[in-house]
Amino acid sequence: MELDRIQDGHTYREIVRQPAIWREALAVLAGQKREMGDFIAAHRERLWTFTGCGTSYYLAQSGAALFEMVTGLRTRAVPASEILIYPELVFNPRDQHLLVAFSRSGTTTETLRAVRKAKAELKLPVLPISCDMASPLSREGDFHLTFPFPAERSVVMTGSFTTMLMAILYLALQSGDHAARLAMLEKIPASCEELIGSSESRIAAIADRREADFVFLAQGPYLGLANEAALKMKEMAISSSVGFHALEFRHGPMSVVTDKTMIVMLLSEPGHQLELQVAADMKKLGAEVVLMHGADRKIDASYIDHLFGVPARFGDLFNPFLFMPLLQLFGYYHARFKGIHPDRPKNLTAVVTLND
Repeated sequence: MELDRIQDGHTYREIVRQPAIWREALAVLAGQKREMGDFIAAHRERLWTFTGCGTSYYLAQSGAALFEMVTGLRTRAVPASEILIYPELVFNPRDQHLLVAFSRSGTTTETLRAVRKAKAELKLPVLPISCDMASPLSREGDFHLTFPFPAERSVVMTGSFTTMLMAILYLALQSGDHAARLAMLEKIPASCEELIGSSESRIAAIADRREADFVFLAQGPYLGLANEAALKMKEMAISSSVGFHALEFRHGPMSVVTDKTMIVMLLSEPGHQLELQVAADMKKLGAEVVLMHGADRKIDASYIDHLFGVPARFGDLFNPFLFMPLLQLFGYYHARFKGIHPDRPKNLTAVVTLND
């Protein structure tokens, strides 16, 4: 199938437009540096709890990890439903807390209720992050990160995930002297454009596995990406997929691996040797192995079927912005090769509401 015949619809356009959106967001975020620095300084002693639902929960996982890597402040990530049902397990009274809440629309019922419970009952400061600055969630905040975002017309989240993640990383980079890292962040849009251009046809080729099931493995700041990539496979292509801690996968879950399993591993800097051992083990079990990694590292290709190297200079702090669009394209093309259009996902709506 010729690629240009299936490169259509809202979902595809919203995946490939991400670098342009990031440029606009970074330009606007740059005007809020002082306020960001003041907000972090005022809440350094708090435990920063990141929350959301669905994609936004996986965003919270990666956002919390990146934020703590930069600031050194304590973080955790929980789904908004846990705050509604077991708030005492989320907000231990021995700690001071702050809630960071993600929602593309700013109208997700569980997230809104979690924020309102945190404010009204627990008197916690709240940082809402939404792609709609006029949304109900945005109006609940003690502080706002403002950035432009053209509304997504697709049901599944793509650019909203990475743009909100970039906003929280930008906030973290105002916690001290991070001029070199900020300069590196400015280089991400151009690098991502080049990466999509050089990788898209290869992504499409490996996505043409109509009978495959998918496993996405990662650690640390990449775990949220692995979970989100698995969700995208389900949402877009109605395919069996799971995300897992890379090393944990050998403790039981690898029993499901067959010659129809595709393992996609997001390689980390500190864990690469251990993670590569997992990749080798999965190859022995018959899996097809895909590896995304920093391109400066030599990889023994004997047990890797497909290698995607990103520019080496970015590292674990910035690679999520390069990996995620490729993972989204993977789900998109797999869906199209199965004859499914991601603009019309099964059983899904753009906003999930919860009745009283």
